[in-house]
Amino acid sequence: MEVTPIGWALIPLGIIFFLVAPDRLYFWMVFFLPFSATAVVNIGSGDSASGVQATIFFGALWMVRELPRFVGARDSRAGQNLRQPANQLRWFVLVALVSLIMPIWINGRMYIEDPEFSNGFSNSQPLLFTLRNITQIIYLVYGVLLSVLVAFRNSEVRELVRSIRIFLISSIFVSLWGFLQLFCSLLNIAYPAYVFNTSATGSAQGYLDQLEDLGISRISSVATEPSTLAASLLIAFVFVLFAVTRKLPLISKGWDRFALVSIFGALMISTSTAAYLGLAIVFVIYMVLLKQMRILRRGHIVALLMLAGLVGLTVTLFSPAQDIFTSLVVGKGETYSGIARAYSIALAAQYFLQYPILGLGWGSVTSHDLVFKLLSNTGILGFSAFCLFLYSLLRRLWRGSRTFGMVDPEWRWWSTCLLGACLVMVFTNLTAGFDFVFEYLWFLLGLGMSVPPLSSALLVKHPPPDLQGQEAIVT
Repeated sequence: MEVTPIGWALIPLGIIFFLVAPDRLYFWMVFFLPFSATAVVNIGSGDSASGVQATIFFGALWMVRELPRFVGARDSRAGQNLRQPANQLRWFVLVALVSLIMPIWINGRMYIEDPEFSNGFSNSQPLLFTLRNITQIIYLVYGVLLSVLVAFRNSEVRELVRSIRIFLISSIFVSLWGFLQLFCSLLNIAYPAYVFNTSATGSAQGYLDQLEDLGISRISSVATEPSTLAASLLIAFVFVLFAVTRKLPLISKGWDRFALVSIFGALMISTSTAAYLGLAIVFVIYMVLLKQMRILRRGHIVALLMLAGLVGLTVTLFSPAQDIFTSLVVGKGETYSGIARAYSIALAAQYFLQYPILGLGWGSVTSHDLVFKLLSNTGILGFSAFCLFLYSLLRRLWRGSRTFGMVDPEWRWWSTCLLGACLVMVFTNLTAGFDFVFEYLWFLLGLGMSVPPLSSALLVKHPPPDLQGQEAIVT
């Protein structure tokens, strides 16, 4: 075990906060959510090395302090509101745990192909129960528990806004660090990876990636790779879009606009296909939700068309931009990365067809998508359990975005914002893989779970002044 340079500063800080200021643990846990390549401790060496993320370090300490308070408040209004989504997640975790009997039962009688083949060859390994199955289930249990506790903490609008504000401040810093990485590459200056890119995990070395055919360095900032950077920044981009639209700042008007520009710029320089396609999805969802809230104005459409025109003009006039667009969007399917991702999904589909009930066990199969990742690892049972949770969450947010305006305007607005962020998260996970090892996903799900469900009791307690036909609202 090796403590990283930043770990020598963060570990004592975390211990002090745990003892005297536990609320600060939550702040730093949220702040470090996008820092997926920042480890406080590295365990192992070589190909087996793994890093303990800073957000997990602070999050584990915070959960130790928060869990007793949550258990003691299970019968409170917030605890009751969380009962349904928490139970749905509990069933998903239970199925994932049960699925671990599959590698034990199969015990090497079938082989798992490695989709990350090189030189035209693919390696295969017998399916056995290994340490990876254990570590992957630990990531899952940690993430689910984090979601429930985040939802419990943010059951009031004031706490919800504070949490989103911390995440947005972090995203601004991450974006600026991405520009620093770009300038270091352009000026041929050594990038200070030793500051935040401290994880020894092989998949966390994204700052070394290049588009070899173009000779361009890929930008991952403090994330493990560009696509991971894009996934977290797209969520922050949705938050700041709604904040700017509402003209009620998250930080301040000036900082919100700066966040909008810096995060958009970081997504554009990330050289990530997920970032470019994700931005298109964000704007479509944004316009649809504004129309649903009846606040879509001509200025919104004009601003979007002007932005699209600016991006198109940049791609047209600058050959490097043309090359990047062609390589990462038009020709993505012909690249090594694109072929490996498609191959992983095809293999996962085959495994699911062989073992459709419980799959091959949680953590056994790599698939760069959400659907066949779940099907191949947990079968139809795990897939159904997670889809039920996701459907219920999106339905809760959708209903809140439509009717909370008559009960609580604040909850209606943030229900709509979180609905947009969750839809974008679903898109990135469908196309790039289930990011369950990265805590920003569970943080967002927790924020979505914190939105109170519509119920007749809530409407009775806060009757709208012009309520006509109460049944229509409840249903």
